[in-house]
Amino acid sequence: MIDRNVVERFSSLLGLARPPVGLAFVDEIPLGVERTTTGVPSACTFWRLAEQGVFYATASDHQQCPIGMITMGFLSPQALDERGRSLVQTMANVGYFSPEELRGLPVVEKQHVAIVYGRLDRFPLEPDIVLALLNAQQAMLVAEAQGAVNWLEGGQLAFGRPTCGIIPRTLRTGQPSLSFGCVGARTYVGMEPSQMVLALAGSHFAELVARLEGSVTANESLAPFHAQQKASFPA
Repeated sequence: MIDRNVVERFSSLLGLARPPVGLAFVDEIPLGVERTTTGVPSACTFWRLAEQGVFYATASDHQQCPIGMITMGFLSPQALDERGRSLVQTMANVGYFSPEELRGLPVVEKQHVAIVYGRLDRFPLEPDIVLALLNAQQAMLVAEAQGAVNWLEGGQLAFGRPTCGIIPRTLRTGQPSLSFGCVGARTYVGMEPSQMVLALAGSHFAELVARLEGSVTANESLAPFHAQQKASFPA
């Protein structure tokens, strides 16, 4: 599991408005973790519930969200039921999402029977994924910390819909992923217009926080220079 002090430092350095959460894709349910008793309209709703505690959810607990079931590795596109196909067709009818896009969705490939969700500072095992809601300034600090703004080494990848797709993408690559936040996630998770969703590999989290210390310090050191420079050229 991740040290609580590291989690608290991450939230403090970035000034997060909401706590980061962890996800673990498990074959066996950890002792002491209870199954969720809350019915949800979407897979990403579990992210919001995870801010309050730790629980696990099975495939049947995700069944109200066909897209989430696919990305979370519980369902193949070909196995969509009538309601799922109807949802995809509705998305296609309004020009939002084409049926062909289903075949390109990233999917969790790690074998699992359930997903453990929970606040990262209370998470009882090593998370596969860490999720955090960031604004643009916070996202920039994370990008600097991970070296994703180094033009010599490429950049960090950001995505739109579906937001849950960043989870299997980060699981597969080990690289951070950022989603601008699709309309579904913004509705169910209660995201502010300025917020985005960051996915990090749990195994890299402590290393990122160590680097984040340097990024935040560097930005704080440069801020007075830029303020003085701006004051020298009054508008």
